[in-house]
Amino acid sequence: MDKIHLKANLIKAHEQTIQGLKEDYANLQTEGNLNLEDVRDLDDNSHREQAEEYLYALERQISQRETELRQLRNLDFGKKDAVTEGAVALVNGNYYIIGIPACQFDLDGKHYIAMSPDAPFYEQLMGRRQNDSFLFQEKQFTVENIF
Repeated sequence: MDKIHLKANLIKAHEQTIQGLKEDYANLQTEGNLNLEDVRDLDDNSHREQAEEYLYALERQISQRETELRQLRNLDFGKKDAVTEGAVALVNGNYYIIGIPACQFDLDGKHYIAMSPDAPFYEQLMGRRQNDSFLFQEKQFTVENIF
């Protein structure tokens, strides 16, 4: 498994998401920006308030995604012998990337599930080695490989 290629694709996807959020933010600022002098009735004021709330929400999303991108860039994707941050674990036929925000995607014919180290499933998976088995929510899991 080429983890450098995987990490590069994750970084690219995060950068594209951030760029899209920034474009949405810029468009909303120009299109949805009602001048206070233009506010003539309660509907105008309501639209202005909704636009402001959405802008704040976008600002929070952009900030969160930028933090996640920094974490991803700093994540050690080197070879791992046990499941820890930066590992990719093949478990019951699924590829789990450990240490990044939750998302799912396909790359090079494989389906990946990214998970934060705070995820309950990771708590059971943490420290496991190849061929280790464990029970999670009454289902048996086996670590088939660790990259």
